[in-house]
Amino acid sequence: MPLQKRDEHYRRTLTSPWGNEDTQTLIDILARYNIKTTFFVVGDWVEKYPESVMALHEAGHEVMSHSAHHDHYNQLSADQIVADVTASCDAIEKVCGVRPTLLRPPYGEYDDHVIAAIRSLGIEPIQWDVDRVQREESPVFMRVSRNSSDSAGSAF
Repeated sequence: MPLQKRDEHYRRTLTSPWGNEDTQTLIDILARYNIKTTFFVVGDWVEKYPESVMALHEAGHEVMSHSAHHDHYNQLSADQIVADVTASCDAIEKVCGVRPTLLRPPYGEYDDHVIAAIRSLGIEPIQWDVDRVQREESPVFMRVSRNSSDSAGSAF
């Protein structure tokens, strides 16, 4: 069950930092350049810094899941992955009022059972694709292809 590139829709994305000291500065910089992005946040970070998560959401950025505890999904059972994803999405929805539809697996690890477990929740797993030109121009950003058509496709 490989992830396949299905379209050419790219979105700038950031994964949540482990602290929140620079969150407002980052929001301000993105606003200055009129950039909207998708933040992939860990549920533990959401619970520790709900005000930062709400600030991202209120600034018009997407807030999506990067797991609940940043575990190695390849080492978990499908039931453990489902529980982890559900916990993460519940935490984000509690703060933002919007349920995530995307998840970036921790460490970029995925296999057929990881993809199937995530998709069983109606959530699309995504993976990043670093674009060297973008990185040279803006080292904090990664380019991500995202499938917006259906959950049967993928966004790699």
